[in-house]
Amino acid sequence: MTEPEQTLTQGAVDAIMEMIRSGQLAQGEIVSERTLADQLGLSRTPVREAIGRLEGRNFVRRVGRTLMVTGVALKDLLDVLGVRRVLEAEAARIAALRMKPDEVAALRDRVLGLTDALHTEASQHWDIDEELHMGLARASGNRMMERMIHDCRLRTRMFGMERIPERFAAGKIEHLAILDAVAARDSATAATLMSDHIDNARAAIVRSLTGEDLP
Repeated sequence: MTEPEQTLTQGAVDAIMEMIRSGQLAQGEIVSERTLADQLGLSRTPVREAIGRLEGRNFVRRVGRTLMVTGVALKDLLDVLGVRRVLEAEAARIAALRMKPDEVAALRDRVLGLTDALHTEASQHWDIDEELHMGLARASGNRMMERMIHDCRLRTRMFGMERIPERFAAGKIEHLAILDAVAARDSATAATLMSDHIDNARAAIVRSLTGEDLP
């Protein structure tokens, strides 16, 4: 594949991933190569290559001859959050030693700008959550870990964590505590707080869907 072809394919991958992330392509929705090519203004070749890559990463799957967006079951989500717990705690630990003070301050301002669940759009909440978590991942300097966290977070969003609005206030407090630890260069505390933050989200999801606490 030539460099221009690779660029077109990667552009198609990014565009389709964004459609999945935003819900434009929902769980279980049939994926049409022709329709996507028309929507993206591309030929079918880079779109076909992009779909192949996404199938390899299990974001889309084949059922017979039909291609559809892979759903995220509760067990899958809990598994993903378990992976995020390990990766993001490590990212926070390293970020506490590397992140610039002005970057931490900017993230803190963004989190403080959130008012309450009733007056904050789900998309705005997600955007700020993404800035914080991925900002820490980037600050770790570990590109492999950053990519893995990005994929795990995308799968989390595909499940629809806006189902637990009661996590809004607690999540905001937890985010600020993590940033305080990063600002203080307290790597151990930053890692512990991030682990606790993801554990709390995981427990809240289970309570919301089953009415029971995690064992």
